Amino acid sequence: MLVCVDDLDGDGRWVVTAEFLGEIPAGATAIGALWADTNFTISGDGSDINIDAASANPGYTSAIFGAPSITNGSTAQFVGLQPGGGLGAPDASNPLSVVEFDYAGNPAALGFELTSQNTALFVGNPLEPFGTILTYLDVNGDAGSLSFDVVIKIPAPASAALLGLGGLATARRRR
Repeated sequence: MLVCVDDLDGDGRWVVTAEFLGEIPAGATAIGALWADTNFTISGDGSDINIDAASANPGYTSAIFGAPSITNGSTAQFVGLQPGGGLGAPDASNPLSVVEFDYAGNPAALGFELTSQNTALFVGNPLEPFGTILTYLDVNGDAGSLSFDVVIKIPAPASAALLGLGGLATARRRR
């Protein structure tokens, strides 16, 4: 799995996305949930980090488990749980947008860590009617049967400046 933390346009509004890049387990035909349990912590340089609860993938809000638990501050935590196929069938061509957050601190200090249990659910195997559950991390935070990479994408200063100038030009044209 590839977890991408990206400030697309350099404005301090970041998005967390995930893509499953591995092989679907034998017997399964689809990904029921990329993360059935999604637990992560975002850290930075001490500046406030604010996860936007309204931007959380709706698959994490269920009648059984409620909405994700979100804690904001100098570190921010997201704990989401969803039972089964509510997240669709993400694959490498269809990354799953998990949540957006605001962070105006030093981008080079930004960190992202999967914590606690993080599992994937694969469906379609008739021998496993409740799905095949495999872990990225177990409840102790130890490596599971699936691997993951975290990539934090920071716009280059020149790119951010160009985007800012483009925004000024657009604003100027509207007047």
